[in-house]
Amino acid sequence: MSRPRNIPARSFVALAIMVALLNSTAASPLYGVYRAHWSLDTFTISAIFAVYAGGTLLSLLLLGRLSDRLRDRRIAIAGALLIVIAGALVFGTATDLHALFVGRFLAGFGTGAVTGAANAALIELDPRLDARRSAVLATSVFTIGCAVGPAISSLCLALDLDPLRLPFLVIAALALVALAGLAIVPWRPVRFTAPTGPIDVTSPAASTPRLAAFSIAAAAVFIAWAVGSSFASLGPSFVHELLHMPSMAAAGLIVTIFQLVGGLSQIAAGRLSSDRALIAGTVIVAAATLACLIAIEAASAVGFVAGTVLIGIGYGAAFVGAAGVVNRIAPPDRRAAFVSAFYVIAYLANCLPVLLLGWLGDLFGLAGAFLALTIFAALATVIVVPAAIVVLKPARQIRRPVT
Repeated sequence: MSRPRNIPARSFVALAIMVALLNSTAASPLYGVYRAHWSLDTFTISAIFAVYAGGTLLSLLLLGRLSDRLRDRRIAIAGALLIVIAGALVFGTATDLHALFVGRFLAGFGTGAVTGAANAALIELDPRLDARRSAVLATSVFTIGCAVGPAISSLCLALDLDPLRLPFLVIAALALVALAGLAIVPWRPVRFTAPTGPIDVTSPAASTPRLAAFSIAAAAVFIAWAVGSSFASLGPSFVHELLHMPSMAAAGLIVTIFQLVGGLSQIAAGRLSSDRALIAGTVIVAAATLACLIAIEAASAVGFVAGTVLIGIGYGAAFVGAAGVVNRIAPPDRRAAFVSAFYVIAYLANCLPVLLLGWLGDLFGLAGAFLALTIFAALATVIVVPAAIVVLKPARQIRRPVT
């Protein structure tokens, strides 16, 4: 007897992921408005960024194991969406700095809570329990959310459509749609016996091959997200200051290019095996970062844009490949814990390198900071790729039980 396709259920789970990421990125174009209105300094703006990452990491650490213990993962996803709605409404109606901090913290906490449960649910709802296909779907809607969130806010700014409130009302409405959909659609996942003891990806039950494969996936996503987040946050500054492009609006297009190419790359990389996507993507990220450094030295904006396109391609492939490896090797009763641990690493890469680059930029200038980023990507790739070739081949033998 064939398993149900669960298309409506998978669609609403994907919507839940996308809504969480919409809420996480929609604020980015608005910080300049708040800074002008409330005379905020640079450190305060950076702190607002950081509190989101802190909320995400705290949620992943505290709640990463929760949905594995629940009989129905919709309970965890629904609770997370309620937090997302609260964060959107608090931020969208903020009248002081404290409300901005609370709104961003709730946005991060809600995103972290959605991540593990929704990714695990996508696999269990897949008719073939296809970890790679589920990873492609999850990472694709993840990237769509990252790209569309700033687009909504930017459009509201350009058209003067109450930009400080309307984007977050739209996000809250979409979250309500996801909640309603999850409540009414048929839900027929393939579930496994939940663990009764503490869950830890480093526990003996994880096994050495499984833990080694997880470490490779975590290292690959750290490289990809470290470079990707640096471009997403500092890319306009690189173009504006290092390539002397006078228009900040034009310089800001570098982020749009990166997000768009990264999303398309994730979809295309779904045709590759997870191992090949991880290895190829990591190599491309390092090589493309070096190409961008050369373009900066040559004062070539065209070369820098081309390098950014390649970074987006490598980022998408490495992300999908790493997520696919984690989905494949995670024990069924610990899947959400493995996925959450994976995203803890990813979100650390999303904030720590950017803070370090900012510090290096103050000390040595943006050119020195970009050189440091290039050296990091190259050295990390030289270590990770050979290890991946050795480790991931035997790790392919790790399979989920046939049900």
